[in-house]
Amino acid sequence: FLQTSAAAAAAASVPYFGWTSPIIAQDAKTTSKNDRPILGCIGTGDRWDAVGPQAMNFADCVAVCDVDAEHAAKGKNRAESENKKKGRERDVEVHEDYRKLLDRKDIEVVTIVTPDHWHSKIAIEALQAGKDVYCEKPLTLTIDEGKQIIKVLKETGRVFQVGTQQRSEMSAEKGKF
Repeated sequence: FLQTSAAAAAAASVPYFGWTSPIIAQDAKTTSKNDRPILGCIGTGDRWDAVGPQAMNFADCVAVCDVDAEHAAKGKNRAESENKKKGRERDVEVHEDYRKLLDRKDIEVVTIVTPDHWHSKIAIEALQAGKDVYCEKPLTLTIDEGKQIIKVLKETGRVFQVGTQQRSEMSAEKGKF
């Protein structure tokens, strides 16, 4: 009985990390400026509807960028709404040129949800600008582009993630995508 009780108590004391975990502060109102990174979103089209709000569970968005004015306006409204839900009233700037967003010193992390042929170029420039990056797949169109990204990652030491939905989802049935 003592061994079983001790094992159960030990298992219960291990933190559970998930999307709804208070440890991740998905819905927590934070007070320190260091509690949540500052986010910029490059590309706010249809796919961004899933990526942007997910990123805003962990960061405060201060800028969006899209060459399509309607997408950019929609992104701004969604970002301000998501910030407000987290108790973080922030104005969200809109840019047509992603380089203006990368020039902002306060932005720490960016999402890249643009057409595929822009992923590598924007990712490299974001890393060089000192940003951590989440980029949708496909990351590259050529092997050489991948080598260039690895080189810049090693030079900058930034954090980089590529979305691999349909390949890494926990709920996918074995062998089905």
